[in-house]
Amino acid sequence: MGEWKQCKLKDICKTNASSYSSKDNYSFVNYLDTGNITQNVIDEVQFIDIEKDKLPSRAKRKVKYNSILYSTVRPNQLHYGIIKEQPENFLVSTGFTVIDVDEKMADADFIYYYLTQYEVTESMQAIGEQSTSAYPSIKASDLEDLDICLPTLEEQKKIASFLKSLDAKITINSGINNNLCA
Repeated sequence: MGEWKQCKLKDICKTNASSYSSKDNYSFVNYLDTGNITQNVIDEVQFIDIEKDKLPSRAKRKVKYNSILYSTVRPNQLHYGIIKEQPENFLVSTGFTVIDVDEKMADADFIYYYLTQYEVTESMQAIGEQSTSAYPSIKASDLEDLDICLPTLEEQKKIASFLKSLDAKITINSGINNNLCA
């Protein structure tokens, strides 16, 4: 096992790197709001025909494969996920911090699992409760300032692969349980 290195999240990631503008000239948008994803499960992606309907003002953040979404409002509600597939013209709410990991330095899945640990979520909630807004909220800089210990990239990938396999088994077991209850 290699030596683990301490760094700040901002040293290995970019946040909110790409935004939609009218110059993109989309005729439609597939939009994800913060309330439509919980613990990496998407309930609904809204289809918006821009030629007929007004685009929500918060529909601005562009994402790509392996972008991590982390809601800046009430972190304890667990509105986060990692993009593994996406529809065309996909935008997410500015209520998310979109985190794009430098794949030469870190594994996106490893960082996703790190950010979604109970202790990190509770820490972000505590920071949010100190905010001056009417509800607990954090800023991208709060996430960027997180300290993280990283094993080698190879070890990160092994750890993330193991955790993904556990998540897959949990999903299968939940489906079985739901069928038994139906």
